[in-house]
Amino acid sequence: MLSLGENFNAGYEAVSRTKTGTDSRAAGSRTRLLVVDDEKHFQNFLTRGLGSAGFDLVCANHWAEARQLLANGQAFPDVVVVEPLAAQIDLRQICADCRSTPVVVLSASRDPQSIVRAIRSGALDYLCKPVDLKRLEQVVGEALKAERLERRAEPVRTPARSRNQSQFVFCSPKMKQIEQVALQIANARVPVLIQGESGVGKDIIARIIHSHSKIANKPFVKVNCAALPSELTESELFGCQRGAFTGALADRPGKFEFANGGTIFLDEIGEFSPSVQAKLLQVLQDGRFTRLGSNNEMRVDVRIVAATNRKLEDAISNGTFREDLYYRLNVVSIDVPPLRERREEIPSLADYFLTKYTAEYRTPAEPIPPDLMELFITFHWPGNVRELENVVRRYVVLQDAEGIRAELESRLSKQMGGQIEALAESYLHENPESVDLKEVSRRAAFMVEKSMIIKTLRNTSWNKWRAAKELKVSYKTLLTKIEQYDIKPRPY
Repeated sequence: MLSLGENFNAGYEAVSRTKTGTDSRAAGSRTRLLVVDDEKHFQNFLTRGLGSAGFDLVCANHWAEARQLLANGQAFPDVVVVEPLAAQIDLRQICADCRSTPVVVLSASRDPQSIVRAIRSGALDYLCKPVDLKRLEQVVGEALKAERLERRAEPVRTPARSRNQSQFVFCSPKMKQIEQVALQIANARVPVLIQGESGVGKDIIARIIHSHSKIANKPFVKVNCAALPSELTESELFGCQRGAFTGALADRPGKFEFANGGTIFLDEIGEFSPSVQAKLLQVLQDGRFTRLGSNNEMRVDVRIVAATNRKLEDAISNGTFREDLYYRLNVVSIDVPPLRERREEIPSLADYFLTKYTAEYRTPAEPIPPDLMELFITFHWPGNVRELENVVRRYVVLQDAEGIRAELESRLSKQMGGQIEALAESYLHENPESVDLKEVSRRAAFMVEKSMIIKTLRNTSWNKWRAAKELKVSYKTLLTKIEQYDIKPRPY
């Protein structure tokens, strides 16, 4: 007598032979879905709605029941639609049981971590309840298409990661984690909100998501929201009809129409006016909008990736950003740290930009000197990766290492003054009723002393004997200070 797992495998082999032996659901035949959900009214809703659209549905309350239906030959699904909250089993096991049959998650959970776990477990897509039946039909169609292409390409299939490597090799743990999340959610057609300071590389993350998705060959349209004039934002995004305003001499499609089927990247989304936010919310809800000056509703299938350098929670509090739009966008949130919090990446980024601009300008350039690279690592980079890129580009064009070094050291000195002022403010905040000048002086002295030791070691290429001589202290004293302040040369 076969076990439950053996029963399932035997039944599945019969299904596989039927599907792959002929690959021949006759043209026009009905698509078969196995729905696993414990809500009867939702099962009835899908059966009525999708049944009239040409689908045959078999429903199960949990995965054990679904496996029995498969093993007994009562279900021969082309796609499995599952609510993990009802399945009563790990989604990885469901995907393993289904082998090459696509699994689509349709869940009441909007938790970003649940979405990431589902995609990591092997689900082809993730939809949230309440679901638009048209959207579900589209996802099922894409799942069938992907499954057929995968079978045909099986002998020569290569992992998506090898086809589309990230633009940068991320070195820090934070950025490796962000890259992993981006790769995991690439095929989940859910909105993504990328947050971080200007210049940290939010557009790079957006492009990684797009390039590793199943719509990588579709358009990727970037929109700099901050650069759009407020009076033209709506027509730029959604298009306009002839005569909609002075100068509208012809019908004109907007960015959403250009991005149809692909990804639209809305950079600095916090700059949108309330009227544009309302229209964007409608697109997120049902994929529909109207051109400016038109009453005809248009429909697009676009993945939205948004980015901002603002604290949208603060914007919600002061009434400049819609709370419902924020939660629609914030299905998966990615926070990109500033460059000063991932200094270990500076050498690899600098070398990348050096190689890039040496080739672009066809100008031979010497490797960045070690003392200048050490200064790069020490510098605070308020403009983040974009500022580092511009400095390296200047190095390639002008070959002016000394000028760059002098400028950065000058800015570091000003930064030190600001840090001492901040130290005083911090002390006053911690001790509002009494001020101990000796303690303040001690803290400031430690800060300046550590900075001077690092600067001198850098100028002497970390020759401690020379550094001790320049600092007018004994070699033993310098070693003690280096240990006290935990000063170490940066690896690069």
